[in-house]
Amino acid sequence: MKVYNECIPCFARQGAEAARAYAPDDPELQQEVLRTVLRIAAEGDYRKSPPEIAVEYFRAIVKLTGVADPHAEAKRKSNEEVLALLPQLRKQIEDSIEPLETAVRMAIAGNIIDFGTPHGQKDNGLLDVIAHAVESDICMDSFAAFRQRADEAKLILYLGDNCGEAMLDRLLIEQLPREKVVFAVRGKPILNDITPVEVPMTGIDQLCRVVDNGHDAPGTMVAECSAEFREVFDEADMIISKGQGNFETLQDCGREVFFLMKVKCEVVAMETGQPLGSIYFQRLEA
Repeated sequence: MKVYNECIPCFARQGAEAARAYAPDDPELQQEVLRTVLRIAAEGDYRKSPPEIAVEYFRAIVKLTGVADPHAEAKRKSNEEVLALLPQLRKQIEDSIEPLETAVRMAIAGNIIDFGTPHGQKDNGLLDVIAHAVESDICMDSFAAFRQRADEAKLILYLGDNCGEAMLDRLLIEQLPREKVVFAVRGKPILNDITPVEVPMTGIDQLCRVVDNGHDAPGTMVAECSAEFREVFDEADMIISKGQGNFETLQDCGREVFFLMKVKCEVVAMETGQPLGSIYFQRLEA
C-alpha cells in the first residue's frame, strides 16, 4: 500500500507522540524529534508503504535520543492485563459451537491494542471489543479456506503484531496444529510491537517455534528481513498476518495471505472498502 496524502498528518501525529515518549523531560529534544520526523516525512518516497517511511524516522529518533524502547513498561503492562483475561476467554472459546472461528475473532479484536494509530487503544474496554468481534456479523468468506489451509499446511507462518494482542494470538495458536506454526515477531523495538524480549511472557514460545524477522519496521518488509525469516516466509504453506502494518507492507508480496486486523484509520478503511472500526478477515490470493 502506498502512502496516501491522508498519511501525512498521521506521520506528524506519530512524531508528536514519539517526542513525548522518547524525550519526556526535554522540550528542546522534543522539538528536534519533531523536526526530524517532519523532514523525513516531507522528503519521503510516497510510492513506498507507510511503515517504510515510519521506520526511517523511528531509526532517526533512536539515534537522536539514545532511547531504544520507551514503551517497554507499557508493553509489559499490556501483556499482563490481557494475560489476566485468558482463562475466561479460553473457556469461552472451548464452550463455543465453533472454537476456531471464535479464536479468530478474538485474535482480530486484540489488534485494537495499538500505539501507532489514532483509533487504536491501549487496553481499556478490551472485553467489550472482544465481545463485539465475537458477536458481529462479519464477512467469514475466507474462513473455509483458512481452516483447510491450516489442516493441510506443513508450515504455518503467523506474523505477530502488538504486545497484549499477542496474548490473543496465543489463543488462536492453541486452536491451530501448533507443531506446524512458526510465530514471527519484530527484530527490534518499534512502537508497542512484540519483540523476542516480550515473547516469554506470552508463553507462545512454549507452544510453537518463534523467530524474529531481523528488522525494525512496524510491518513486514520481506526483502529487508533476516535470511532465517525469509526462508520461513518462502517455505510456509500458510501465512497469517496480524495488523495494519503487516497489511500495508504485504499486499503486493505475491503470496496467499490471510489478513486479520481491526480497521483503525481512514486510509486503511479506503484501501479495504470497510468502515472504520470494523473487523477485517480476508484472504489475499496469490
